[in-house]
Amino acid sequence: MNPAINREISIDAIRAGVNEPDISQSIMTEKLPSQPKLPSLTGSRFWAALLVFLFHSSLPSDLAPFSDPAIQHIYTVIVGKAGWLGVSYFFILSGFIMVWSSRDNDTVGDFYLRRFAKIYPTHCLTWAMAFVIGAMSLYQYKLWSSNLLLLNTWVDDVHYFFVGNRPSWSLCIEAMFYLSFPFLFRIMKTIPKKFDLPGLALVTAASLLVQIYIYIWVEPNKMMGAFPISQQHFWISYIFPPSRIFEFLAGMFAARLLMNGRMLVLTKTASFALLAAAYIGSMYIPYQFSMSVVFIIPVCLLITSIAGDDLKNRNTLLNTKTSVWLGEISYSFYMVHFLVLFYFLNLTAGRKFSLPEGIALIAVALVLSVSCASFLYKYFEVPMMKLILEKCRMKALVVLRKSA
Repeated sequence: MNPAINREISIDAIRAGVNEPDISQSIMTEKLPSQPKLPSLTGSRFWAALLVFLFHSSLPSDLAPFSDPAIQHIYTVIVGKAGWLGVSYFFILSGFIMVWSSRDNDTVGDFYLRRFAKIYPTHCLTWAMAFVIGAMSLYQYKLWSSNLLLLNTWVDDVHYFFVGNRPSWSLCIEAMFYLSFPFLFRIMKTIPKKFDLPGLALVTAASLLVQIYIYIWVEPNKMMGAFPISQQHFWISYIFPPSRIFEFLAGMFAARLLMNGRMLVLTKTASFALLAAAYIGSMYIPYQFSMSVVFIIPVCLLITSIAGDDLKNRNTLLNTKTSVWLGEISYSFYMVHFLVLFYFLNLTAGRKFSLPEGIALIAVALVLSVSCASFLYKYFEVPMMKLILEKCRMKALVVLRKSA
């Protein structure tokens, strides 16, 4: 996941600060999305990122702070599927938001530019920070170069999966989503509205069938270590970008269903209960199926129920000013939290702690991660996005003047 990484952060507000001559209007101006804003979905992003944080804090390679094996085991069981759920939520939300915020007069190039400006600068910065804290070595040039280019999850080698700033693996999948979206959406717009619900069912079934095929026919090899699954199965079923396209498509169909008034919109209580049941159930099914496919329908229903509150102008905890702010910094939080956990692991030299001390350590790591994310968002993520968009638009204006 990447986590992320799909939210269109106030791009129109950012663009408003870029003064463009009238000559640019025919090619540069974008009308606002026809669909209303959904601040609750922005607010929900932080909680999905928090699930990933808690999951990583339970892993021995990241922190796992509790000295009592029983306590550590209980903590691992409780949050052991949280990372899978959080990432799946981001992928499905990515497809949903792209359809919801699509513009009729948008261009493929401008869409790619916005996505690049959103995710890549922060990725590059945290990629460099991974060297500083020792999470990556200069001698691993094949590994870090593939990660810098967001190609590492295409390689069938466990050493490539989580190189450097580990959460950045999900950006490889997001990049594939972004590249394919304009073409997938063009095809989707030709599908009659009445087929949206069968479409959602079809992509969910396709995801399940792919996982079944991998489970039965792909030869397992060495185990992953921290997870009870072979490296080969883990790569093909979870890390390999094409295997995650179904979550993206599910989010796209869910958005169309809601926009066309055909989606079953549950109450948040009911949708959370369904998701909780899926989470608990994921502990009792083959591990491979617990990482993504089990969450597709519950997450789609949760997203539409959250969006439904905004469409009905309801005030909820997710659309408060604080929640929306946390959602806005969620990408930066997602990208820095592992670096903070890794730093704490080295700082404590792998030492284990009592229950109160372990909880305090996780809490401090969380507060520090949020603080770093807030700083990164305000002083790097948004300024870099504005700079890239402004520079590219100025170049486009120069070209336009020369051709006029």
